[in-house]
Parts: sequence; structure tokens; C-alpha cells
Amino acid sequence: MAIPFIQELKKQNLQSELFIICKDWVSAVYKNHSDINQIIHIPDHELRSLTGTIKTGLMLRSLRIDLFYTLTDSFRSALILRMSGAKNRYGYATQMRTFLLTNHKLINPKKAHRSKKYLGLLSSVSINMEYPKLRLTNSEKHWAEKEMKKIGFYKPIAILPFSVMENRTLPNVYLKEWINESKNEYLVFGSKKDINKGDTLIRICENNIIKSICGDYTLRETMLLMSICDFTIATDSGLGHISAALGLPTVSFFSVGNKNITAPIGEKTIVVNYCNPCKDSECSQSDNGIRCIKKITKLDIENVIDKMSSL
Repeated sequence: MAIPFIQELKKQNLQSELFIICKDWVSAVYKNHSDINQIIHIPDHELRSLTGTIKTGLMLRSLRIDLFYTLTDSFRSALILRMSGAKNRYGYATQMRTFLLTNHKLINPKKAHRSKKYLGLLSSVSINMEYPKLRLTNSEKHWAEKEMKKIGFYKPIAILPFSVMENRTLPNVYLKEWINESKNEYLVFGSKKDINKGDTLIRICENNIIKSICGDYTLRETMLLMSICDFTIATDSGLGHISAALGLPTVSFFSVGNKNITAPIGEKTIVVNYCNPCKDSECSQSDNGIRCIKKITKLDIENVIDKMSSL
């Protein structure tokens, strides 16, 4: 969701060097992007304390930053900007941090998609937003093709069923129903925390051509393998956003999240929402947790996949 901002920022400052300051785990998303000159990734543990946060800001002083933007609304990020010594520090007026910024903006009470919210820091005029694009090198694409052959698949359908929030995870029983009797190849993606979930899904879908690579690859390698899949079935998760930004046809399921704020955006993205925004505990259909996903049938999935073929 930050990439449209990065693309627009570079467009407005073509002669400038653009640095990305981010946590370690997300740095792979920005790798090889043509608009980015350097990625400075910070270990997560260094930002968990006030001392570590201040040290991070001081460490950035050697860059002699002219313009520094924080896209997050946290006090911590604004403190890093202040300690960096940057001449111009931009961010939204949240968490009583305006004294740390040289330029602050009020958040529009009308909630917009997060990508548009970030772009709002660049102009008070509406910007024609470009879809986010992830950059892969030819050598990376070649590696992905060779690795997919080792897995034993050619052009599988990517399944991204897991989320850090359990009530955003696609239940195995419904995935089994949706892909049952399909002759397609299915590749399940996820983190090391999802290994057991992936193995369980494979056992449940034993009559399908399906494999799990949860936890087997780095985030960057996961992105490369995903890039040569046919299309993606995703839950509301970071990997769903990556799929959309790779230009893959992506079916993204939304329940608890608000699609108007955090849905993946791309030319080939279809969002399937069942009761959005989610009413959560106030939902009259709640039965031991959110179960409105029951409304989505195999026919619904097939109809969406048919739409995918025309994208």
C-alpha cells in the first residue's frame, strides 16, 4: 500500500535519491524497485524500546536527509524523523506528535483507502494513483522457473489461505469444497508459523493436486514463485497484496477487514466480500466465531475464476 506513494514521490523528485527506511521483514518487498536508490532495514527488536528508537534516528543523521516522510501514524516513527536531523519532516497529526514534525496534516475524517491516505501527504490535490508494481530481475524470474520445476509444478494456482488473525483465515473445509474435483495444480503459500496449517490442508484435500511450501522460502523467494503462478486465491493478508502488486489475477476474500481501506489494489484484482465491513461480535449470524464465509459457494468461486480468465 506504500508503493503508489513511493512511485509518486519519485515522479515529483526525479533528481533526488530516494531511501526506504523499514523493518527487516518487509525489506524484500522493495528490493530492485527502480524508483528506490537504497533500502535501510532495521531489525524489529531495535525499535521496541525508546532507547533503540532514538539510536535508530541518530544513525540516520549521516544520510543528511532533506525530506523525510512517515507513513505510519505512530509516535515512534515521528521520533525517528526528529532524531534523524532531517530538515523537513512530514506526517499526519496523530498521537500528539506534531511537535516532532515540521509539516503535519490532519487526517481526512472521510476514511480513504490507505494508499490514497499516504498520497495525501504529497498534495492537497487528488493524485491519479498508479497501481503498485513490484520489480523482479530476469535472473530472479529464471530462478523461479527452475525452482517451480523442482517442486514439480508448471503453472499452479496460488492459495494464500492464512492470516495473522484467525478470523481472517479461510477455513480448510470451505477450501476443500471450492477446489474439490479440480484438475488444476494448487500451491499453498505461508510462513513458518503456517507449516502445520498447510500440512493439515494438504491432508484434507488429498484428492487434489496440491502441495504446501509454507516456511520453505524467504519472503523474496516466495514472491518470485508466486509471480509465475496462474492466479491467486487469497485471504485478507500481506501476501494477497503482494500477489496483486505482482500483476497476478487475484481473488481476495474480505470479512473482518474493511475493503474500502485495506483491500489489495491492482489491474487484475477482484475482491469478494461477505458482509463488509464486518460486524464482528454484533453479527446476528455469528456462531462460535465469524462464519459468514459459509455464504460463498463453489459456484461463486467458479464464477470469479471465470472472470479471472478475462483479466
